[in-house]
Amino acid sequence: MRARRSLGDRMTEIQTAAPLPRRQMAAVVLTLASAAAAPATAQPASAPAAVPGAVTYRQVGRWDADRLNRILATDAPAFFGVPIAATPARQAVRLYRVTYPSVVPERGNRPVMLSGLLAVPEGAATTLPLVSYQHGTVYGRQQVPSYPDQSPETQLMLAQFAGQGYALVGADYIGMGDSTEPQGYMVKGSHQQATADLIPAARTVLASLGLAAPNLLLAGWSQGGYVTMALLERLEAIGVPVRAAVTASAPVDPWAALNGFLTFPRPNDATWITTLFILVSFSYETYYGVPGLARSVLKPAHYDIARQAWAGEAVDPARIPTVLRDLVADAYFDPAFFGASALGRLLAANQAYRWVIRTPVRTYYGENDEAIRVGIGRLAMTFQQAIGNDTVEAISAGADATHRGTYARSVPAWKTWFDSLASG
Repeated sequence: MRARRSLGDRMTEIQTAAPLPRRQMAAVVLTLASAAAAPATAQPASAPAAVPGAVTYRQVGRWDADRLNRILATDAPAFFGVPIAATPARQAVRLYRVTYPSVVPERGNRPVMLSGLLAVPEGAATTLPLVSYQHGTVYGRQQVPSYPDQSPETQLMLAQFAGQGYALVGADYIGMGDSTEPQGYMVKGSHQQATADLIPAARTVLASLGLAAPNLLLAGWSQGGYVTMALLERLEAIGVPVRAAVTASAPVDPWAALNGFLTFPRPNDATWITTLFILVSFSYETYYGVPGLARSVLKPAHYDIARQAWAGEAVDPARIPTVLRDLVADAYFDPAFFGASALGRLLAANQAYRWVIRTPVRTYYGENDEAIRVGIGRLAMTFQQAIGNDTVEAISAGADATHRGTYARSVPAWKTWFDSLASG
């Protein structure tokens, strides 16, 4: 009998194979990471070290400059589908998995332990700029920053930033990485908490290593672009200085993004958009305490397989519909019903752009992005301009920029801008 594989394993096969016709790209999520890049030389994990505040860390790898430059020259262009105009890495990077305390706001601030990545460049500098990178949508719990061998998007950030003297952190989010919680996809408060709590934890670890990182910058792609803006909102509210923030393909208004797929579908909408409705439905039901929400959104024939996929269980991806009409209950295609529904109201409440943004922000969007419309990519700027605020600038990654292509083209531009701020 043939062994069953996890959905994450099957997605890895899909993404590392030759490009497939759109109709065959079943259930591929926005930024599904894979082992597309060549693995780093195996490094034994160090024993955990403790620092004040229940934070522990262990070294899980060391990537030299040759490894990082291989990512820039070969691995990342192959995965993202476009050449990457990056500057070469200059130094090796030590990788640490950090375990730190946090809470789940939607569950009465219940204490949890979370995991994340801290990457430290080797060199003489003892004061480093710190970039907090927020990762995109994944199914596998270990396709996250603290398991960088399984996260091509993280590898690109390591090669472009950590390999040139930036300290880099990346939260795995609640329900991902080493967290034992259910996945909380696009659950704003939990995303804010997980990412905000990693920053002081990482700075504590850096201090134990004899380093300091006073200047903070934020970056994120896709779901991570949304999380980046949500994190910025939280940090500005509590008075944590942020030098600048950047995003690529950020769905800052989940209500508008998902409503668009239902009401105004485009010819180039990705077939894996169905998975977003699965992740959101079960996550919102669980974290916001809305019994039966997922059953109301998803058609009965697909409920069980959808729940298993959200929970990270092994499923046959061919059983997950790639057409929204096949997966989502008919009522949700009525805009009035969608807006008044529990799902619609929760999505609307989870926006991440409607406050007076004080930090300089650049949001990159692709004009051929199969997941994020141009209007969504420009939305944060448009809203801020509507109130007379010019702190947010939307920048096109190109007329041909796909979802992955937008990220690959944005990262070098992020680095150039961050460098100019450091020298200015």
